[in-house]
Amino acid sequence: MGMIWRKDNEGVALLTATILVAIVTLVLGALSLRAITQNRQVESYVQYKECYQGLEAALTMARAQLEMGGEGQIGMGTWQPPENAEELVLPDFDDNDVAPLQIASMPRVEFMAYTVDWMNSGLDNNGDGTVDSTAENWTYSVYSFARNRGIVRRSEAVFRATDVNVWRNAIFGGTGQSGGLINGNVSIHGSVHLLGNNIPAGGTAVTAIDLSGTALIHNNWAGMPSGLRQRIPSPPTTVVGGENVETLDAVLRVRQGLVGMSGNSEIGEPQVSGSGIKGPMDGTYVQDGWTGNSVTDDGGRGIPSRVTSDNGWDHTYDLGNRVSMPFLDDDWRDMYTGNRVHNPDTGTWYTHDEYFTEELAGTPYDGDITIRANQNFYYNANRPEDSNPDNR
Repeated sequence: MGMIWRKDNEGVALLTATILVAIVTLVLGALSLRAITQNRQVESYVQYKECYQGLEAALTMARAQLEMGGEGQIGMGTWQPPENAEELVLPDFDDNDVAPLQIASMPRVEFMAYTVDWMNSGLDNNGDGTVDSTAENWTYSVYSFARNRGIVRRSEAVFRATDVNVWRNAIFGGTGQSGGLINGNVSIHGSVHLLGNNIPAGGTAVTAIDLSGTALIHNNWAGMPSGLRQRIPSPPTTVVGGENVETLDAVLRVRQGLVGMSGNSEIGEPQVSGSGIKGPMDGTYVQDGWTGNSVTDDGGRGIPSRVTSDNGWDHTYDLGNRVSMPFLDDDWRDMYTGNRVHNPDTGTWYTHDEYFTEELAGTPYDGDITIRANQNFYYNANRPEDSNPDNR
C-alpha cells in the first residue's frame, strides 16, 4: 500500500510541476510579447514625434520664405512637377531631383516642403470652375514631408496672404494717440494699424485710440464728397452674399492698448443688400481689449456693441513683431522684390535716407509740368506708370 501511495504522489508532483512550467512559460511569453509591443509602440511614437518636428520645420521655413517674398520651396532641389499636369503632382523622397534637408539635432530626420501658388498652378484650387482665377490670388498650399528611418509623414496647410504694408492704412501709428479723442463727425475710411509702442506691456491699460460721438471706421467710401470721390480711382471689389461690392479691405489692428468706444461710434457696419459696398470690416485684431460706455464689462477684454467685422471682435493681434514703425535710417528695400540694395560707397545696405538722396534724386525730371487748379489731377509717386493720363 505504501509503494502505491508514493507512486501516486510522484505522479501528482510531476503533473503540478508540468502545469507550473506551462504557466511560467505562458507568463514569460506574455511579458516578452508585451515588452516587444511596448518597445515597438515607443519606437513608433519617437518616429512620429521626430517626423512631426520635421514637418513643423518644413512648414515654418516655407512660411517664412513666403513672407519674405520667396516661393516657399524647401529641399526641392531641381524637382519640378510635370508640365501640363491636369491634377496636382507632389514630390517624393525617392525622386532623384529632390534635396531634403535634415535637423541638426536629429540627423536621421529628413524634411522638405512644396508650395503651390493657387494663382499660378494651372488648377482650379478653390473649386469655382475657373483655373487660376483672381479669387485664388495670395492663397498658397504648403505640402510638408518628413522621413525618419523609412517612415514618411505628410501634411497640408493652406495660407491666405495679406498685404500689411504700413502705407496701406488710413492711419498707421507707432505709439497710438496721446490723450486725444476722435469725436463727432470724424470718419476714417480704410485700415487702422496701431502698434502702441508707448504702452508698457503688462502695465496699466492705456487707450490706443478712442472713438466717441459719431466717429467711425468704415470699409467703404460711402459718404465721401462727390468732388473728392471723382478724383480718385474706384476701389477693388469683392463678392458678399452673391453681390459684387466695393471694398477697401479695411482691417483694424492694435498691438498694444485698448480701443475706446463711446456714444454712437462704430467700427464697420452691417451689410446692406443692394448697397454696392461692403459694410463689415475684413478683420479686427485688438490685443488688450475694449473700453468705453458702449462696451460691456465682462471682467476681461470687454464686449463692444457696435463692431461689425468678418471675424467678430474678440480676435487678438495677429502679426507678432512682424511690422514695425518705418524710419528713414531703416534698410531700403526694393518695392517690387523686397530685396535690400548694396551701397558701394559704405559697403553696407542703403538706408531709406541714403537711397532717396543718392539714387532716386540722382536723375530728377528736368522738364516742365503744369498743374491747373481747375482740373482733376492724380499722380502715384511710387508707380508713375500708373498715373491717369486723362487727368494730367
